[in-house]
Amino acid sequence: MKDIINVYAGIFNATLDEYLLNRLDCPSPVKEAVAYAMTGSGKRLRPMLCYLGAEFSGKSCEDVYDFALAVELIHGYSLIHDDMPCMDNDTLRRGKPTVHVRFGEGVALLAGDAMLNGAYEILFEKVNSSREVLAASYIAKYAGTTGMIGGQCVDITDNNGAGYDENALLSMYSKKTSGLLIAALLSGAVSCGCTEKEEIDLLNFADYMGVAYQITDDILDCTSTEEVLGKNIGSDVKGDKKTYVSLFGLDAAKEKAKDYTKRAVNCISGYGEKSEKLIELCHYLIGRNY
Repeated sequence: MKDIINVYAGIFNATLDEYLLNRLDCPSPVKEAVAYAMTGSGKRLRPMLCYLGAEFSGKSCEDVYDFALAVELIHGYSLIHDDMPCMDNDTLRRGKPTVHVRFGEGVALLAGDAMLNGAYEILFEKVNSSREVLAASYIAKYAGTTGMIGGQCVDITDNNGAGYDENALLSMYSKKTSGLLIAALLSGAVSCGCTEKEEIDLLNFADYMGVAYQITDDILDCTSTEEVLGKNIGSDVKGDKKTYVSLFGLDAAKEKAKDYTKRAVNCISGYGEKSEKLIELCHYLIGRNY
């Protein structure tokens, strides 16, 4: 699976290089900060899901280049802001200093803003059909308060509350992490003509996979190293944040990640060959060490 991931990452990186070289109209040093944030050793999971959504619907990666770029720009901006002192105050991302450490907080904030607005510029230029409008609306919805931003809000405000329980934690994961995975997969599939039932099944698949992915992140935050992950570890413990591991322990977290992976796979296992890569990716993600 890693070889397949690298292939899709290569496809995306070519699109990204063209964007940074020819399409990003932004003054220095914000432009340099955007390029710094967007390049490096990221897995490009969200673009890959966008491409796989297109392939699921019988089209190709080329049909969703701009959707994949928009989603990854939104993901990149969220990482810049998430790393800042007002949020998680992390100093390492993808094996190098975080953007606010390298460029200062003001430039980091503006770089994130530029990436978010740039994503919507790309979408407005891309959309023509009603299908593409719907796909773009999913990106807006699941990147916003319904999804990622809503989950981040809970993460920094309610996470330490005395009444915080498993359901609240899993709901937060579903928004914070699953949100952009849903946006990526549905934007690819919907824009390329999936059926309404396929849309629902893919949404549930990405939701469950995102929760499993986040629980695996919780596990790695306790068991891995900065050299392997390329980012600060133990930050959740230092920030006294509740995670699945802190609430229920490592063994329970591993079982819950497996449970949500099984739920995800069950959503699309009936689609045969066209769901094979998605299922393989889902299994791969909870077995990863990075």
